[in-house]
Amino acid sequence: MRARSILSVFTASLIAFLPIHAMAQDRDESVSVRDRARPEYDPLGVRLGSFNLNANLDLGVASTDNLFAEETLEEDDMIYTAGLRGRLSSNWSRHALSAEAGATTVSHEDFSSEDYDTHFAGVDGRLDIGSDTSVSARARVAHDVESRRDPDAPPQGVPLVEYDRTDFALSAQHTFNRVQIRGTAAQSDREYDGAASTRDFDETRLTGRVEVEATPRLGVFVEASADERDYDNSPGLNSDGQTYLLGASLRLTDLLQGEVAVGQFERDYDAPALDDSNGLAVAANLEWYITRLTTISFNARRNSEEAVGVSETPFVESRYGARVDHELMRNVILTAGAQFGQREYDDALVARDDDFFYADLGADWLVNRRLVVSGRFERSEVSSDIVGADFEEDRFTLGLGVRL
Repeated sequence: MRARSILSVFTASLIAFLPIHAMAQDRDESVSVRDRARPEYDPLGVRLGSFNLNANLDLGVASTDNLFAEETLEEDDMIYTAGLRGRLSSNWSRHALSAEAGATTVSHEDFSSEDYDTHFAGVDGRLDIGSDTSVSARARVAHDVESRRDPDAPPQGVPLVEYDRTDFALSAQHTFNRVQIRGTAAQSDREYDGAASTRDFDETRLTGRVEVEATPRLGVFVEASADERDYDNSPGLNSDGQTYLLGASLRLTDLLQGEVAVGQFERDYDAPALDDSNGLAVAANLEWYITRLTTISFNARRNSEEAVGVSETPFVESRYGARVDHELMRNVILTAGAQFGQREYDDALVARDDDFFYADLGADWLVNRRLVVSGRFERSEVSSDIVGADFEEDRFTLGLGVRL
């Protein structure tokens, strides 16, 4: 509750500045505070023929008061992070190609058992076929670690869960008159290390969308997706899902951009013991350019998920939140955000509902083109019906970014 009060005061302080800045700014540019070009502070990168190379080294130190996200017997620790990533992207007038890779190492002062390394590599490409048609493809491989804050992460004393992930996607879109048609086929595989290999699964998803431009600033769309999830060692969780959405895309370029959609989701499980789930599906992402110096972002999502770990249980997750980014100075950006939600588990297997709340306050100081200094306070809270799943955590982080 104390963290929520801090967040409310900080957000109110940002909004208090809005009338002053609104009078001083025009609305010629409609772009979020985070995405706005800052020529005097943006990194230049390196030009390599018709490609640009950008890279950054990120160093951080964090203090947490509940490293293992436990309800009792919380353990505090200092966490040190070092990450390096680079991106090579084309600057062609047509078509696009980019490749990205990175690695991060995390170490702990007191609990070396929590140390881990992650890495990833990926490539994206787009082929423009005329002015109205394009085909895109992406591929990504990664080695990652499951957060202790995940809903079914193992407790203290059990090693971190590490896994490899592979993702592929192919999409195409075509526009004629005021109608745009888009289709995507995607494949995702996860392979877990050690005893967690019982969680290995792959997912295939097909998505189709038709959008009609009702006005230059409003589009109406229908979207349907179907997926198949196959668990290598837990076949009872195999399922087929469908999601149908009806929504609007907003292009109020001087004020608001984004999408809002509602519809229906369905998921059918192979195991007779698991109840098939269905209900209201929600998907929304909006950016409100309240002034050129302040952006407020909203998001919402509701759909079916499942946890495979301590238990093998489907659940429906509802999540909604907001973020405020404010340009206090040309090179100082303040931020505040919050996420709320609920996980509703299958009553046939476990009498459990989780309520969660995540919030953060922070600032980024762009010292020059090469250096960025950042600070964050994060608050995490989970309240659950089952014993041992509740936790609260406060985390403070200081970071230094070095950019090419």
